[in-house]
Amino acid sequence: MKTNYQKFLSGEYCNHLDAEVLEMIVRTGKLLARFNAPEATEEEKQDLLTQMLGKIGQHTSVGRNFTCQCGKHIFLGEKTVVNMNCTMMDENHIRIGNRVLIAPNVQFYTATHPMNACERFVNGWKETSGDLFFRTRSLPITVGNDVWIGGGAIILPGITIGNNCVIGAGSVVNKSIPANSVAAGNPCRIIRQSEPAITFRPVTTDDIPELKELFRNTVLTINARDYTAEEVADWASCGNRPGRWEELLATLCFIAACDAESHIVGFTSICNDGYLHSMFIHKDHQGEGIATALLQRIEAYATEHGIHEITSEVSITARPFFERRGYVVEQEQRVQANCLQLTNYKMKKQLARI
Repeated sequence: MKTNYQKFLSGEYCNHLDAEVLEMIVRTGKLLARFNAPEATEEEKQDLLTQMLGKIGQHTSVGRNFTCQCGKHIFLGEKTVVNMNCTMMDENHIRIGNRVLIAPNVQFYTATHPMNACERFVNGWKETSGDLFFRTRSLPITVGNDVWIGGGAIILPGITIGNNCVIGAGSVVNKSIPANSVAAGNPCRIIRQSEPAITFRPVTTDDIPELKELFRNTVLTINARDYTAEEVADWASCGNRPGRWEELLATLCFIAACDAESHIVGFTSICNDGYLHSMFIHKDHQGEGIATALLQRIEAYATEHGIHEITSEVSITARPFFERRGYVVEQEQRVQANCLQLTNYKMKKQLARI
């Protein structure tokens, strides 16, 4: 049975705070008091942030008068700047990527309430019950890499801001913003979008070290959202078998997506019978449309070679992506990774004949 804390993190309405949450809030309040004290040194502040937050990356800083609720629900990437007077009400997870610039007075709110007042407040509430007299739920906030959020912006529950975005000062972000967008206003609207400088090319054996590293880091970071630490470690180890990548390159068609500096940021591969063997996007380039572009190219390759149906075995993490692009689940299954069995889905899509 779920605790109220687990329900809250899963987005369900609750009106009770578990003891562990109350303890977390009290502990974080004490750490914040020390962090925001005028006499606190930079070294002391970094130590306090390490104790307080879920994660703080290297070369990341948080300015004075910082406010948060639980603390442990906040995950900050590397080379990220959170300027002064920022608020992160982290009843749910707030994940900030690498190289993010957050100007002063920016506010992040994960909690929300029912719009209907009859649902918002608890009928028959008793003061001695230990429950709250109102209902709340929380939704996570995710900010990608290389994002700049202008001063005084407000980020509302459940919002995702994609990589390379700029959010104008004073904006109220009530809808998710796709990657490579400039957006501003109340409510925040997209002003313009730019395509990432991505090129596509075949993969060669010279790319194997980069493919291995991308595969490993993506599985350990992105797929860890849906699999246990033991499962992703076992899955990632599949790429270490000697000769494995040379064998794959000899039997599959691989397409790589590369950034402006020719680094591989994603790749996909397909068999000549239409089996989509792989689709992995670099952990720092999620949400940029790279997977969609790769899938379009691999489907075009299939059509050109007389393949009319693509099949694949898709992870829990990737299933929503493929469903949005017309793939249907045929079967949930348990498959052998290296030493462990993992859950995935048999999926397929019929391609248009030309």
